[in-house]
Amino acid sequence: MAAPEALVSALADPDRLQLFARICTTPDGLETSHASAKLAKRLVDAGLVTEAECRYRAVPPVFRDALAKAPVDPLDALFRHGRLVSIPHSGKRRQLLLAYLAERFEPGRLYSEQDVREKLSMVHDDHATLRRYLVDDGLLQRSNDGGAYGRPSEARAAG
Repeated sequence: MAAPEALVSALADPDRLQLFARICTTPDGLETSHASAKLAKRLVDAGLVTEAECRYRAVPPVFRDALAKAPVDPLDALFRHGRLVSIPHSGKRRQLLLAYLAERFEPGRLYSEQDVREKLSMVHDDHATLRRYLVDDGLLQRSNDGGAYGRPSEARAAG
């Protein structure tokens, strides 16, 4: 579930906002060939848009879901304006944070190092530390050749 701040952040760029409007107003979804992949990727990563069958489609429930957060989330104190402001060194909050970040990676999909960097950079500038923590805790695994990352079983299969 995306935080309201993350949704606003994804729509803050005028070009992304315009693309999101085009996707929302195209009844069967906007063909991927009619949109900038770079702009669309940020919308997909934020959960505002899905990509399937060569089309981008809006996900309206993401707004309702973002506002229906549990009343007390132990991770809230770690974020400000949708960005991670501190990384816990250990303990339950760190485990919760890493599990939350691992959810950004779809099971069954492999990611390049650049993909991992981009996803983690959306929440914190020190993406390398977050990636290392995810790998160290077994929530993300690097392939044997070091070229791909994924959930543990998917990464092993690639290497």
